[in-house]
Amino acid sequence: MRFSLTFFLLLVLNVVAFSQAALPIMSENKKAIKYFQQAEKLRQQRKFQEAILKYDRAIQKDSSFAEAYLQAAASFSILQEKDSAAIYYLEITERFPAAPRYIGAHLRLAELSFSKGEYQEALQRSSKFISLKMVEDRHYRRARQIEENCIFALDRIDNPLAFNPRPLPAPINQFEQQYFPVLSADQQELFFIKRHESEEIYTSRLQEDGSWGVPAPIDSSLTTKYNEGTCSVSADGRTMVYTSCMRRDSYGSCDLYITYNFGGRWTEPVNMGRPVNSSAWDSQPSLSADGRTLYFVSNRKGGLGKRDIWVTELKANGKWSAPKNMGPAINTEEDDISPFIHVNNQTLYFSTNARPGFGRFDIYYTDLKTDGTWGKPVNFGYPINTMNDELAMFITSDGASGYYSYETRENDKLISELYQIDIPQEIALKYKSSFIKGIIYDSLTSDPVGASVQLYNVARSSLEGQVESDSTNGKYLMVLTEGAEYALYIDAPGYLFRSYRFDFNRDSLDLQGLQADIPLMPIQPGESTTLNNVLFAHDSYELSDKSLTALKFIRNFLMAHPELLIEIAGHTDNSGTPSYNQTLSEQRAETVYNYLLAQGIDETRLFHAGYGSSQPVASNDTEVGMALNRRIELKILE
Repeated sequence: MRFSLTFFLLLVLNVVAFSQAALPIMSENKKAIKYFQQAEKLRQQRKFQEAILKYDRAIQKDSSFAEAYLQAAASFSILQEKDSAAIYYLEITERFPAAPRYIGAHLRLAELSFSKGEYQEALQRSSKFISLKMVEDRHYRRARQIEENCIFALDRIDNPLAFNPRPLPAPINQFEQQYFPVLSADQQELFFIKRHESEEIYTSRLQEDGSWGVPAPIDSSLTTKYNEGTCSVSADGRTMVYTSCMRRDSYGSCDLYITYNFGGRWTEPVNMGRPVNSSAWDSQPSLSADGRTLYFVSNRKGGLGKRDIWVTELKANGKWSAPKNMGPAINTEEDDISPFIHVNNQTLYFSTNARPGFGRFDIYYTDLKTDGTWGKPVNFGYPINTMNDELAMFITSDGASGYYSYETRENDKLISELYQIDIPQEIALKYKSSFIKGIIYDSLTSDPVGASVQLYNVARSSLEGQVESDSTNGKYLMVLTEGAEYALYIDAPGYLFRSYRFDFNRDSLDLQGLQADIPLMPIQPGESTTLNNVLFAHDSYELSDKSLTALKFIRNFLMAHPELLIEIAGHTDNSGTPSYNQTLSEQRAETVYNYLLAQGIDETRLFHAGYGSSQPVASNDTEVGMALNRRIELKILE
């Protein structure tokens, strides 16, 4: 749905409630009463235009006929002719400014003004209603809500943020409607929805000169006679989930479909099935960076409101878990839609029409707290959020830019264009992200290798992301986020794994990304790999707690290859005496050896040795070189 009915529905409900509570007719003019009664019969027959004419005749006979003003205004409201309704409500408030029986007109005017972004007027009207209302019923609470929203909106308008919105240049925005933009983590590919008679997924790639290429349909396998709507793409651009509606294999009105990219081609999309899809409306997906967590919107049973945000995760067996409602920290009793999880996996953006804001749908964001719960949502701010519906926002991995769609009307046509904004410091990401990407290949043949790339948070010993390199071209991309130490492992059947270490608690994150082509050595005698994440205290053979993820990975590798004989080799730099270095290297190798034995590895398969500073891999003339020389290696003996 591209618009909100919230205001209209609230207004109609309030009008109906007011009419049902109507007091006896307050007019002594018989002709006025006759016209009023005729109008009431027409209104009951839903002939609102004819009824309004009769109400006007009644008013002509008795200009103080308050009930006629009220019912005429109510009829215009039902017809969604808000400006006409306001004329009648205004007349009541001027003639009977403090009469208890007519104070509802102040609330109606407050709602009408608020819907048009006339916040100062809406504030005055809602405050007037509150001052006259004697009972704290739902009308009182509605007036309070409008009052609070107006105060919020006026403050934000007085303190706008420097978003610098601008439309994306040609050849983007060549269609009448394009919306819901998303980008790959390296910002090299743009995906969006193009709408003409139906919705289609389009894509554009960044050219060498920095311009966007001509948009084109994403792939023939994803372009059908059905709507291919809102989509989300994993950070590496290789997994896509999108919405399609009313297909033969649908479970409900709209379902989520998944497809994968191999060698630049997308696979035939597959309905994600139950429990992800339901008999209800399931749409607006957002994938985590590694494509293994999916946020989406559904109006299925068990939610908190009308449309809620749900989350599901890809389990080890390749199946998606039963979706969980994100709960009251995110969802409200109204509509909460268009989620976007940033690639840092810690900041969630979404739209809602039920939190303090400018009216209708506003964009909000929330950060994941250290205890695993979501913080209080924050309004994205003015002038992005306005009196109109703001439905979706995409933030780049580096946190510098945002992409969204901006709607205007030209000659009664709805025009939707893709816009880019700057992200001001006031709402900057707490943790920005970058990436490491490249090609994984066989060190002997240079052939591409389909490998598992796993990223662990060292402090939490938790898996933060897992992707697969493309087996047809070896390409991979893994997101790296500020504020943590990471262990990265590359593993493939028949190959000796590689490991890397990144400390973004201390080192600065290169927001432009890292390029790393990674050769994997086939498992064969004589090959070795450095255990970059096995760490020790300075001048000690006591294992650091940060080594836990590495030791678990090594243990699992050895359990998966029971035929291998392995040497754990210790090495040092040359900062100590040869004898000291020799002893320290032996002790460190033995510590790792003992840990693996304790983890169930057969001692007949394991050997350990220390080589001191005799086998440097870099110069000992620099700190960087010395750090590289202080290492533990895993070597295949046979």
